[in-house]
Amino acid sequence: LTDPRVRELPDAQAIGLVVGLLVIAWLVYDTIVQSPLGKNEVAVAGIGFPLIVAATYGLSQILSARAAWMHVGAMFGTIMVANVWVRILPNQSRMIASLAKGEPPDITLGSRAKMRSKHNTYLSVPLILIMVANHFPTIGFAANYPWIVLAALILVGWGIAKIIRDVI
Repeated sequence: LTDPRVRELPDAQAIGLVVGLLVIAWLVYDTIVQSPLGKNEVAVAGIGFPLIVAATYGLSQILSARAAWMHVGAMFGTIMVANVWVRILPNQSRMIASLAKGEPPDITLGSRAKMRSKHNTYLSVPLILIMVANHFPTIGFAANYPWIVLAALILVGWGIAKIIRDVI
């Protein structure tokens, strides 16, 4: 996924970079959502979107454009999986354990899990668009400014996710 026309990068460095970015993406996202800002959906998107665009631009300066797109998709997928395994399922397990003991469950755990599930919807739609767009390179990653096209695609995905959540 490296491209010497973009930047000479040994395979080990490229792998370390992209794996490290997956971890950093989750930690930054989780920190923002766990902070007081996490209660405000617009604030999370307002902080998250420029960070996503910056990561996309940075990746496009190091990797091939297609690899940059794929890695943004991998970041979204990593965040979604971590949401399920680190935040949603543990909260659900705690609520079930409380009920099994005959205690009232902590409803804030359910609210937090619901919020993460909602975020997963907002990540999954752009992820699907990224996967489909990879089959049409001339309008996607092969464009003159592929990081701008990807940023626009993410916004379109968020708009579609909003419609899905409001209608369904």
